[in-house]
Amino acid sequence: MRFKTPDHERLAAGLLGVTLGELRAREITGRLELPPAFDAAAARLEGGEPLQYVLGRAPFRGLTLTVGPGAFIPRPETEVVAGAAIEALRGFPPARRVAVDLGTGAGPIAAALATEVADARVHAVERAWAALGQARGNLEPLGVAVVGADVARVARADGPLGELVGQVAVVAANPPYLLDDAVLGPGVAEREPPAALFGGGPDGLAAPLVFLAAAARLLAPGGIVVLEHDPSQAAALRAAAAADGLFEGPETGRDLAGRDRYLRAVRTSAPAL
Repeated sequence: MRFKTPDHERLAAGLLGVTLGELRAREITGRLELPPAFDAAAARLEGGEPLQYVLGRAPFRGLTLTVGPGAFIPRPETEVVAGAAIEALRGFPPARRVAVDLGTGAGPIAAALATEVADARVHAVERAWAALGQARGNLEPLGVAVVGADVARVARADGPLGELVGQVAVVAANPPYLLDDAVLGPGVAEREPPAALFGGGPDGLAAPLVFLAAAARLLAPGGIVVLEHDPSQAAALRAAAAADGLFEGPETGRDLAGRDRYLRAVRTSAPAL
């Protein structure tokens, strides 16, 4: 049997619950039988629906997360960002390991923090209802507290996480950050939610700056923000973090392809916003 595309092969493996290696071994030995759902699922794939939406799940750092329309599909770049947040949280004493994932989507960063850091107390924030339902399904079984709220409001003293203002060790986020003229892959613009993709403005920085301000309010002195961004935004976000003395030591981390991918900065003892 010949599959039309690599995604068709991945679809078959996903529906059968086997690895690609096992799928290919069955094909070579003539033992491959496709499930009845394959043809309908393949039609969705050929119609431009992302593989992860067709399967209803996506891998992330060894986890399998439920994901569907209305939520951003986790990317490998974000696995690196989650790794930086995990390393940061592990650097705090167990009693201080409080983390917040802003704009969690389906919950990949929060799930990684909850499962990879001992004694972590993780909160996840999402405003989009479709993504919020997926986040709750993925995260609440892991003990993560999921909050439906806007990032700009959640970090206020009278907001849903008001009790955490000035108390958090690590704030991590993959905010919308794409530039208005970003070139998207096939199916992305049509299928994934624009509000989870575009940061606002020609430089895409409107949303990331809102997330950075929220992190400044939530973090305790010495707390760390880890914020994913477009490679073109690295210098601007380092400058924004250093402005007004809210953060110190802003630095840029790189993804596996060597591209500038996330901001890491330490909250100073300056008064919260």
